[in-house]
Formats: sequence, structure tokens, C-alpha cells
Amino acid sequence: MKSRPRILVVDDDAPILVLMKNVLREFGFEAIVASDGAQAIAAARNAPPDLMLVDRHMPGMNGDEVVKALRNDARCRFPILILSGEPLDQKELDGIGANGAVLKPFDVEALIDEIRARLES
Repeated sequence: MKSRPRILVVDDDAPILVLMKNVLREFGFEAIVASDGAQAIAAARNAPPDLMLVDRHMPGMNGDEVVKALRNDARCRFPILILSGEPLDQKELDGIGANGAVLKPFDVEALIDEIRARLES
């Protein structure tokens, strides 16, 4: 039996983490959550996920800093999607090291489609 893809969700908003965990589980993914940048980096390095969703605006270490730290680690070559309230262009994504962005508030179906597309590529 094939294991479910593991998605690491990083957000400082606890209700968002609960929502994301439930939504991802409903669509057949295993969700791992982290509430700050340091937890996210530790989790990703300890057991690299198949994909990571990271909130761009968090106190302390923001999403951009998390992505840049992980991109400097050879163990962390999984796709990373930024969750942001503002649109990001490709130049910004390239500068951060992210594979894509999902605009908040997000449509669940669109988010799942984006995750599946990134996992298949």
C-alpha cells in the first residue's frame, strides 16, 4: 500500500493549522504542522516532507527566511508553496526559493489542485 504524501504546514495561527490538517487529511494527505519557523526547519530536516506549505507572514522567522534556510540544506529539495495574502510574481518566488504561491484566503479545491500538481512534477 502506497503511503499518503506528507505535507508540512507552517503557520502561526492555530485555527489555520487545525483547518489545514483536517482539509489535507480529507483529501488523502498526511499533515504535519509547525507553528513557527524554528519548528518548521527542525521538522523538515528531521523527516523531509513531500511538500511544504508555509505562511509568509509570521512573527520571528518569517516564511521567506524559513524557505531560504531550507534551500541551503541538501536534504530539503521538496516543493515549497508560500501562503500569502498578497500575490507574488515569479521573480519574488525565485528570490525566496519557493516553487509557487497560494493566495489567501484560498479556495480549497484550488489549493489541493496546486499541491497535487507540485507533487506530480
